Amino acid sequence: MLFSIFAFATDSDKVNARVRNAFLNDFTTASNVSWELSRDFYFATFILNNIEISAAYNEQGELVGTSRTIERSQLPIILSMALDKKYEGYTISKKALEMAFEGSTRYYITVYNDRQTLKLKCSPDGIIEVDRKIKRK
Repeated sequence: MLFSIFAFATDSDKVNARVRNAFLNDFTTASNVSWELSRDFYFATFILNNIEISAAYNEQGELVGTSRTIERSQLPIILSMALDKKYEGYTISKKALEMAFEGSTRYYITVYNDRQTLKLKCSPDGIIEVDRKIKRK
């Protein structure tokens, strides 16, 4: 707990007391905390259980979202199976971004082949959308 409080000392001008207290309540064992203020949200990046996590809070100190990088093997099985089937012949990245926001979780993962790179937005139940398409040269 003292380490978390010390980590705030360097960023105290970036976070209000409500947000700081909510964070300390939500992530009591977090370490290496750094803060950024962007638009109307406070973003904390920290280590929890040896994993780097980001969390977003609004001005009222409400946690509105979290994200972390995960291994492909940690994706929900239904999603992993859907990726393998739909993108057969593509190379699927070994890492994915897991983002929880407004009560739902989404996974962002990249697949590519000789012709194109696709940035995918996926739901845990295997629904996959192409978020961005980049032609390869």
